Amino acid sequence: MKNIKTPKEYYDKRRTKEEYYENVVLHNRELVKSPDVMRCVCPNDLCDWHGKCHQCVALHRHHNDHVPFCLQPIIKNKLKSFSCGVCKCVLAPVVEMVTDENGVLKEKAGTPIEYRRYVKERDKLK
Repeated sequence: MKNIKTPKEYYDKRRTKEEYYENVVLHNRELVKSPDVMRCVCPNDLCDWHGKCHQCVALHRHHNDHVPFCLQPIIKNKLKSFSCGVCKCVLAPVVEMVTDENGVLKEKAGTPIEYRRYVKERDKLK
């Protein structure tokens, strides 16, 4: 039997609970020790929740509007593989995208940077 090295390989070929522990749990425990894996990848460093991923995800879940920036590439890649225009139109807002009249996905305009700067200025007045 091949020695499995990553969680993806494990899930591609369901294995034993021992292999799950060795190849998924221990692997993930090592990954969370890495600053590269754990850093916030959101480009909006003016956001109050930048680097506070637990809070960010919880707020996105609460508002149920769209998913955080860091999770959007996963969904966008899946969404691009859909051929159904209805699916694209329905799911595009989840990843802050829109579809044009031909069903082509396009990036939706984000919150203007001036709004984020305004928040910082207002916070200083408190």
